[in-house]
Amino acid sequence: MLHSCLHSIRTQHPTVHFQVSMGSNVHYLNVYLENQQGQLYSRVYHDPTIQRYTLPYVVGHSKLQHSYSLRSALLRAVCYCSSIEDFQQERIYIELTYLANGYSFFFVESHVQHFFDYYETQYIRYCPDQTNYHIFRRRWFEFFGFQQEHSEKLQELDDKNKVIHFNYFYDYGPRCEFNQDFRDQWSKSFVHHPTLSSDNRKVL
Repeated sequence: MLHSCLHSIRTQHPTVHFQVSMGSNVHYLNVYLENQQGQLYSRVYHDPTIQRYTLPYVVGHSKLQHSYSLRSALLRAVCYCSSIEDFQQERIYIELTYLANGYSFFFVESHVQHFFDYYETQYIRYCPDQTNYHIFRRRWFEFFGFQQEHSEKLQELDDKNKVIHFNYFYDYGPRCEFNQDFRDQWSKSFVHHPTLSSDNRKVL
């Protein structure tokens, strides 16, 4: 069954390369998996052949893209790390990576704190507990499923030309104020519009 599934993957995705082997642990791409007495253990895997503490190369507004990358790295740590200790170590590694690449302590601290504030998990950062961390991971996976469903609905609206996208590139400062003011002005200006009112059009 497993071999047929892997053969199907190779046939459909010829650019994906992997080797089949048996053992108590395995690493593939950026994840390390291990069978610890019947319990699945996982964490982020760092390839020893790749230089550590480096940021991905980006084109355009590097500060904005690296802000997204920092959040994505923290989310990846939550998904991959089954242990709170491994998550904490990965978080510290992420922070050191940004500091080593010239970003200020304020930049790193504000983004990391925003991550914990957004998911209401400040207690995990300062009072690490495996039970609370497990609850947080379960909530995140449920949220991820909801996010996928939400994205599919937005795509359906976009396909019907019912979604308008605006980009605001001033990534540091009163961006949240801009977003709120924009929504308020949009709602007031198009409150009676047959297609652009808030009831008929989604403003992101």
